[in-house]
Amino acid sequence: MPSTYNIKEAQANLTKLCRSGRKFVISNRNRPVVVALPVEDFEALLETLDVLEDPAAMKAVRAAKAGTAKYRALDLSDENFGL
Repeated sequence: MPSTYNIKEAQANLTKLCRSGRKFVISNRNRPVVVALPVEDFEALLETLDVLEDPAAMKAVRAAKAGTAKYRALDLSDENFGL
């Protein structure tokens, strides 16, 4: 669970909070108004959303989860691993 700071605390410690590399929430009158997260987490979130909106990728995920997907060896010399 990310730490929560009120606006005044966040303003006073923004540089420190950003450099910490952790997620945090800024609240206004005890209501969350902003979520800050490291760029790596943001990029991972966007990548997950890309997979979720791709019907072919989701079909492959469902098949793997059900155990009905065929095993294919990955080609580690290929940028796309031979997929």
